[in-house]
Amino acid sequence: MVRLSRLFFHPSPPRPAPLHSCLFAGFLLAGLFSFSTALHGVTAAPAPTAAAAARQPSLLDQMWGLPVLYEAKTGFLTRFQLYGILQLQDAQGWSDRGNFGSRDRPQDVRWGDLEVRRMRLGFKSKWLDGKGRLDGLIDINPDFNQFYGRINILFFEYAFSDALTLGIGKHQAYFALERTTSSREFLTVERSLLTDMLWTSWYTGVWATGKAGNVLWELAAYAGDDEREFTTFHGGALLQAGIGYDLKEATGLDRASINFDYQKATADTSVKGNTFEGAPSPYPFESAMSLNTIWEKGSWGFYTDILHGHGRGPQGDVSGIIIMPTFYLTKKLQFVGRYQWAAGENDGLRLSSHYDRLAPYNTDGGHGRRYQALYLGANYYIYGHKLKLMNGIEFATMDGGGDGGSYNGWTWFSALRMYF
Repeated sequence: MVRLSRLFFHPSPPRPAPLHSCLFAGFLLAGLFSFSTALHGVTAAPAPTAAAAARQPSLLDQMWGLPVLYEAKTGFLTRFQLYGILQLQDAQGWSDRGNFGSRDRPQDVRWGDLEVRRMRLGFKSKWLDGKGRLDGLIDINPDFNQFYGRINILFFEYAFSDALTLGIGKHQAYFALERTTSSREFLTVERSLLTDMLWTSWYTGVWATGKAGNVLWELAAYAGDDEREFTTFHGGALLQAGIGYDLKEATGLDRASINFDYQKATADTSVKGNTFEGAPSPYPFESAMSLNTIWEKGSWGFYTDILHGHGRGPQGDVSGIIIMPTFYLTKKLQFVGRYQWAAGENDGLRLSSHYDRLAPYNTDGGHGRRYQALYLGANYYIYGHKLKLMNGIEFATMDGGGDGGSYNGWTWFSALRMYF
């Protein structure tokens, strides 16, 4: 694993992940691959073409091909494969409010001191000559006391043309740059503060997306209750709209676009609905907006997002920017930087619950009015995004405003990300 700890301020060495946790992760992955191998023998995929046969597949190619149980060019069913995600990470933090780390996360999301950030299992499939898509994924409880956690996604989409795709079911309510990028392919270990504050959850709904010329568009309507399975229609509504423009031809870049996202939530939209323990938690923003851009050329990438959320009730308005440059030093080694700045009325910001808020002596619940953070990291791609190692260090500071919730702290991250 690539280590950058000697290049940055590092008050004390990070605690290594327990060996038994890593071994358990290895055994789990081996078991999943063995299971998919057994199923693979039931229905074999078509023989490779002459062009594909000319290139000898690597061991990793063969391993990641095992979950593909069926594949055809045309037909009622054209592809079916098992789908799994495992994301493990260790974080160590040092702040003026005390030290903290992944060891302080709830025990039921850890293997020893190692956090199981995401563990999901399901399937992906293509139907109707490849124009239809049916995907399903469940969250798995890391402690295995109850294997099944919740339905993460289960939806069907049909592409009538490039200009129109319709979908129905349950999936993440995509909003802003960092949330429209899957956690499988994200470039920093954790998303930014304001992105997470304005995000809602996974909902049941309908949506439409498309591209007409260089114009990109999307519309979505969701039942506003975040439930373990599907909506119980006890949580209002969430509406989203987005429009963008593909600038690739105009700029000559490999990838370039500018996008505007808008989100409107009714007063009874909830995060954690009736089927979770405790009362539903209300979503605290009436509306949110994002103006984000993507610029990529060769080894370089540059991404920006300008965000705003209009608070409801005691929640103050929040605004901020995100700037993220990236650079591939080699085909497998990528460096990533990210700068965040955010401001909130009425101490409307709050430190991330995932790590910074774990500091033992935080005051005012981690609320504040101004926030800045700088992240520097390196990703090593063993098999693209399907198997990668991530390291990063972030410095964050919060101005606590009138209630004294100030914070200054460093967090070191090490992570394994894989999916098949």
